[in-house]
Amino acid sequence: MKIRVKSFVVLAAACGLVLSACTTAPSGLTVLDMTYPLDEAAIFWPTAKPFSLTKVGWAVAENGRWYASNEFSASEHGGTHADAPIHFAAGGRTIGQIPLEEWIGPAVKVDVTVQCARDRDYLLSAEDLKAWEKENGRIPDGAWVIMYTGVGTRHYPDRKMVLGTEKTGAEAIPELSFPGFSPESVEFLVQERAVKGIALDTPSIDYGKSADFKAHQVLCRAGRLALENIANLDRLPTTRATLYVIPMLIREGTGGPARVFAIW
Repeated sequence: MKIRVKSFVVLAAACGLVLSACTTAPSGLTVLDMTYPLDEAAIFWPTAKPFSLTKVGWAVAENGRWYASNEFSASEHGGTHADAPIHFAAGGRTIGQIPLEEWIGPAVKVDVTVQCARDRDYLLSAEDLKAWEKENGRIPDGAWVIMYTGVGTRHYPDRKMVLGTEKTGAEAIPELSFPGFSPESVEFLVQERAVKGIALDTPSIDYGKSADFKAHQVLCRAGRLALENIANLDRLPTTRATLYVIPMLIREGTGGPARVFAIW
């Protein structure tokens, strides 16, 4: 597949050659980086292996030449990352089986920050989506529907404020508390709308108190994609933007770190 972009500068900015989170390219297009960096502060599921980086070298060698290299390790599902259908659906596609074009689509931002400020465990409903459509028009085919909770914008990477607990391991699970998609909202999007995927600014599309991860099950069984822990949603317009996702291409990956950006 060939993807046309109006300017190489746009791609350069999106891929991190411009350090600002939001930039305007010479073409007049706006590029918004929606990715949290992977470092020791990156938020991972409490039972998952966190990100670890070891510097190798980073010095001038005996021959006088500078050399730097790192080694890193982490769970697939942490920081800004993507979920493939295999994550919660037996026989579903892995990251390596998903064509690049499926990671690109119109960005639809559903702002429920007011509701989430009142209720840490707020669930996006199908009625929220229908109300959004009354104001903005039908969700376009191939869209990414993004739930803007405000949790990431206000608190990332504060583990206590994002996850609801500072604990790690199994003892953290009962204390998890953050908003997410209701299973009914996901059913609406995959059965009545032709979305490519869903995304939000919390660690999981299922809310923190979920015991069955039903939203994941519905989405993955339908072969759709998910993004979690995405950044800078306060700067994303409600419509007009196109979302681009570049996940780490792990052949048998159930998910993986992703560079996420929007252009409009």
